[in-house]
Amino acid sequence: MGSWTDLGGGVRVRQSRAWAMNSVLLLDPAHAVLVDPGVLPSELDDLAGAARVADVTLVFTHSHWDHVLGRPWWPGATTVGQAGLAAALARDAAAILAEAVSCAGGLGEPWERGFEPFAPHVATSGETEVSCGPWRLVLRDAPGHCDEQVTVHLPDHGILVAGDMLSDLEIPWLDREPGVYRRTLEGLGSLVEAGAVETLVPGHGAIAAGPAAARARIRRDLRYLEALEEGVREARAAGLTLEQALARLAAIAPGDCGTDFPLAEVHRGNVRLCWESTPPA
Repeated sequence: MGSWTDLGGGVRVRQSRAWAMNSVLLLDPAHAVLVDPGVLPSELDDLAGAARVADVTLVFTHSHWDHVLGRPWWPGATTVGQAGLAAALARDAAAILAEAVSCAGGLGEPWERGFEPFAPHVATSGETEVSCGPWRLVLRDAPGHCDEQVTVHLPDHGILVAGDMLSDLEIPWLDREPGVYRRTLEGLGSLVEAGAVETLVPGHGAIAAGPAAARARIRRDLRYLEALEEGVREARAAGLTLEQALARLAAIAPGDCGTDFPLAEVHRGNVRLCWESTPPA
């Protein structure tokens, strides 16, 4: 059941039918680490069946609904997430449950396990190394999509789990001014250039195999942010209104990529955020 990709060394990726979201499983005979287990009940059942060991750790890259649904399947697991995760989950708990019910129901599966906000047992900040069984994980703050996002780096395997960044199906989805997201991307680019990343696993979409593929994802998203910021500066300088700027900058958004992601809507939100953070000329 489901779409699994074996990355070797006990690391596998399972892609969901919902939004092509990727859950990462690290497994040996005694330990399991799951990064963002999700999304549908049948898929979580599948993950739980694959991770039948006593010592389970759940790592959450950020608080968005599709990334945080798995905890009821492993109620005794150790949880790991950024220090801001608990507050974000408490704030958004009702919306997270509503999204889970809607998504699962739309794909023919009832959502019956509810959602309870939680505080991670291990709360990270900045750059934090976490040991889970035989695996060494380095979590780094990765703001821009949301403040409590982290990336998860397996330096001994050359694998980077990028949260909701660097997808082939999405454009950068901002919750802050573009400079925050850009600096996060530049930091990830430094990891790639240092030879620390061989495989990039985005939160959604296809795995990028090899440094060249990872580098291409980073460059593409940096180009988008550059075009966004330049376009807003020019619109401000020309004395345009926000609505006029939205119309002018619609052309820099990509097509729908053949997915259900609302890229045009995301792009319009990005323009608004950039507009608000760019002073008038």
